[in-house]
Amino acid sequence: MIKYFFILSIAAQFIVGQTYSKCGIIPETENSVLRNTYNWGYGYNDLLNDLNIWNESPFVTIDSIGASVQNRALWEMTISGEPESTTLPRIYIHTRTHPGEEESFWVVDEIINILLSDAPYADFIRNNTIFHIIPMYNPDGVELGYARENAHGVDIESGWDDNPLEPEVAVLKNRFIELMDTPNPIKVALNMHSAYACYRYFVYHDSYGTSPLYAQLEQNYITGVRDYFLNGIEPWTHYVSWTNGTPDQYPESWWWMTHGENVMALTYEDMNACDDTGLYDSTANAIVRGTMDYLGLEYSGTDSDYIISPARFVLEQNYPNPFNSSTTIRFSILMNNQLTTSIHIYSATGQLIETVLNQPLPSGDYELSWDGSSHVSGVYFIQLKIGDKTQSRKMVYLK
Repeated sequence: MIKYFFILSIAAQFIVGQTYSKCGIIPETENSVLRNTYNWGYGYNDLLNDLNIWNESPFVTIDSIGASVQNRALWEMTISGEPESTTLPRIYIHTRTHPGEEESFWVVDEIINILLSDAPYADFIRNNTIFHIIPMYNPDGVELGYARENAHGVDIESGWDDNPLEPEVAVLKNRFIELMDTPNPIKVALNMHSAYACYRYFVYHDSYGTSPLYAQLEQNYITGVRDYFLNGIEPWTHYVSWTNGTPDQYPESWWWMTHGENVMALTYEDMNACDDTGLYDSTANAIVRGTMDYLGLEYSGTDSDYIISPARFVLEQNYPNPFNSSTTIRFSILMNNQLTTSIHIYSATGQLIETVLNQPLPSGDYELSWDGSSHVSGVYFIQLKIGDKTQSRKMVYLK
């Protein structure tokens, strides 16, 4: 494990240099104007239509916080049951910095669906947090069909040290400053992207470029999110950056140099144009629930209340947990389908330990037993999978 981490760190020192992007190498076909007719599948007018729909919710406030180079409004959604609160923690999310990384928007779209749902857990989130979301940070680039640039041809992801700043960067930075000057400032800031590397991962900042405390907080956050999508999101060791020091060109650079350990500021990379692209609802669910856990917001409702995407199935917590020798796994299928239902057991490192079930099942309530006596003590994960949808639970085996 130490050798593996060392190799990742060495690779990351090269990646973090000026010539490489966090989002990976751009295919040559996307280095110029491309697919401008389709706005990468989701354009500014699509956003305006969605804003009108989202604005019908009593929990949503929509404002323009500034304008792009070509004078398109940068729209910010505020989602909360108590948006004027001076005590609730704020979470800030912005996406579509790079227009061609539209997958990042679809994850954010699912986050919005979660926050606006009627589920008890969603109500809990709205009563205990304030979410701010910019669903399209680079509208000019989207409309021009650019892969990564704004209307000036500048990559605004890596221009936070420019002088003068690009209009979009200046708008977002000023908004960050404004909210950080409130009694309840931003606690988590997520910068949403997607990479051609075909993995889902967070860009982890090494302690050499931050601090040992912040590095540990990052590990806690990333691991906490990953616990809810174990086989979908990579461990924090997947992409280690800032091993040579702190760069000054990224939004996370500004966050670290300005607010240090007070804000968990991370880039998330979804899959871009890969065979396994999708599962946006699973990713959104993991990010929302992991963020709530990181903020110490503990929900006291029932397990089924957590289903905040359209309900298809429910994996309950195993009982007993922790357990010695065997434990009972309970789950419910809420729809009739012909898809295969699978129950997999994984180790804490993501290794498949055992497939307990793998067959089509009709709707209904089920339970089965898993005997861990042939395995070592430790943390394991149960994954329930039906079609391309998954749910996971953590369990602890104590001999």
